[in-house]
Amino acid sequence: MKTISSPEFSRNYGFWSEAEQGALISSRVAIGGVGGDGFQLGVKLARMGVGSFSVADPEVFETENVNRVEGAKASTVGRAKVDVFRETVLDINPAATVDVWREGVTRDNTAEFMHGAHLVFDESELTRPEIGTMIARQARLQGIPDVLVMNVGFAAQVMSFAPLSAWTFERFMGLSASEDLDQISARSIDLSRCLPYIPPYTDLRSLVTLQDDKTGDVSLPSISVGVDLASAIGSVQAFLHLTRGVSSRRRRQPIWAPRMAYIDAYALKARIVRASKSTHLRHLAVAAARQKFNRNPLAAYTPADMAARREAS
Repeated sequence: MKTISSPEFSRNYGFWSEAEQGALISSRVAIGGVGGDGFQLGVKLARMGVGSFSVADPEVFETENVNRVEGAKASTVGRAKVDVFRETVLDINPAATVDVWREGVTRDNTAEFMHGAHLVFDESELTRPEIGTMIARQARLQGIPDVLVMNVGFAAQVMSFAPLSAWTFERFMGLSASEDLDQISARSIDLSRCLPYIPPYTDLRSLVTLQDDKTGDVSLPSISVGVDLASAIGSVQAFLHLTRGVSSRRRRQPIWAPRMAYIDAYALKARIVRASKSTHLRHLAVAAARQKFNRNPLAAYTPADMAARREAS
């Protein structure tokens, strides 16, 4: 096991204390989904010194992941994401513990997957709200923070659900606390709830494509800049959560729901806002006005664009 005297951490001490480093080393982080933001987050936390991970993801890397994920490359296409993650972390820190669940987060393994974790990142698919609900409910049972990080364009957002807060994952996503998992699995997530920030430069045709998709084949568009930003602000929030017991009182508090923090590398701004439909609509209105007056660059994520690329490939 690494210690606070390990040379890998020597340059960290310009920004945090030995006590904080010790807290990171002894922490265990659970990550539900390591196909994008979750992979980058975990790698950053491993470099920061987190010594134990529990990761769950049933998927393999595909060529479409290569545009944004460190673990996705020609040599790993077709391999289980959790296996690639484990190898990457152990290459950084051979003394780390990395337990993997190749079946992903399920009703039968949620408690085991999160056992001993001091923090959980919910990086599950928005199309599977029951997975996020399982993670959130187990986090409340364990009394640990449940952190959601999402990239959107050249930007990313982060928020945490406190174990005892009235602002739960279910409330945020418009789900009922009384609904069982079967009922929740039949629900679809309203993007206006989970995307409080819409970058003003967004080509809104991409969102229309997502909203109108009835096949489930259209994924949320994602680029490496947004994934890197998501892992950056997510790992900072993890630092604040994991070191709360030993940090100086001068450290800022984590961002708790219903507040959400976002950072946008393209717009060169960062804000903390209240996550709500009204916040979403306000940002959406700005993007719509810009698009109406042809101020936004057009992307290529319409059904016609996708069909043309399929024919050309």
